[in-house]
Amino acid sequence: MKIFISTKQLHSASSTRGIGVYTRELVTSLQKHYPKDKVLTAERKQKNELVDIIHYPFFDPFFLTLRVIWNIPTVVTIHDLIPLKFPSHFPVGWRGKLNWHIQKLLLRFMSHIITDSHSSKKDIIKYTGIEKDKISVIYLGPNKSKTVPVRMSNKIFNNYNLPEKFLLYVGDINWNKNVPGLIDAYSALKDQDLHLVLVGKVFGDKPAIPEYRAVINAIARSSKKDKIKLLGFVPSHHLSVIYSRATLYVQPSWYEGFGLPVLEAMKFGCPVASSDRGSLREIGGDAVVYFDPAKNMRETIERLIVNNAKLTELKSLGIAQAAKFTWENTAQLTHSVYSKILNKDIV
Repeated sequence: MKIFISTKQLHSASSTRGIGVYTRELVTSLQKHYPKDKVLTAERKQKNELVDIIHYPFFDPFFLTLRVIWNIPTVVTIHDLIPLKFPSHFPVGWRGKLNWHIQKLLLRFMSHIITDSHSSKKDIIKYTGIEKDKISVIYLGPNKSKTVPVRMSNKIFNNYNLPEKFLLYVGDINWNKNVPGLIDAYSALKDQDLHLVLVGKVFGDKPAIPEYRAVINAIARSSKKDKIKLLGFVPSHHLSVIYSRATLYVQPSWYEGFGLPVLEAMKFGCPVASSDRGSLREIGGDAVVYFDPAKNMRETIERLIVNNAKLTELKSLGIAQAAKFTWENTAQLTHSVYSKILNKDIV
């Protein structure tokens, strides 16, 4: 079959985030495991070239990211609908509201919807009214970097001038990520030797947006501000080293549609403490210690960082849990969706 995966609507800001990772890994895995098919993207498709199926890997409720081509079956991936679930924290103007009504209508004409978790599937059903049989849950995979040799690992780690003992957070600073809450919880910890490392492109860009100001304000009021380190974009193989050296990875989110950093932390042997909101229990399973981000994040972190036996246990449990998620499986299940739509045998 000839598959067109649309990358035209992907914002450049999304290229290093989960949406960009998903799109790149899906295209790469489909090309690798289904060499008889032709997988095209916006950069490779010739003008007016006919395709069998179209896949939009990105959906924004407030921008016109969908297009219906009546004679070609179309699939869309909706990673989450967090802005609709928490509208007071994601305000939009009249144009955004109008676009949502159009986008919701266009969803009715999609052949199928893919989403990252059962949590997101429930939200899609709630906010769009689309029947559950038209929505498939297909999990994502972790960072595909392999374990870095010890000598190189030490060199990479030292280049970032990181402390020996630190909490780690990787990701963005949208309201739902609750990064200021993590900073406040860290600042209240008794341990004076523990540092906090925040990793993500946004920390290097330092954008003039309320979410970044909230992070900076939380750092400014912290009694441990000199022990909080902000790193910008980190290449995948470097990030694997940082995960493997962290004392504890913390996901403080108010809500998540998947939780890719949790999966990646587990893969690279980093014990994880995570919020219990949204999809996070679904992804971490029994390999993660959970907390209510509104009640006991600090207490949970405090308890874990002094329990070496539990940290060691979480490392091994996390590696086993992360092994259940692969980009190969993501591609196979996605290909199955295409095949069912086109009434072809599933390979």
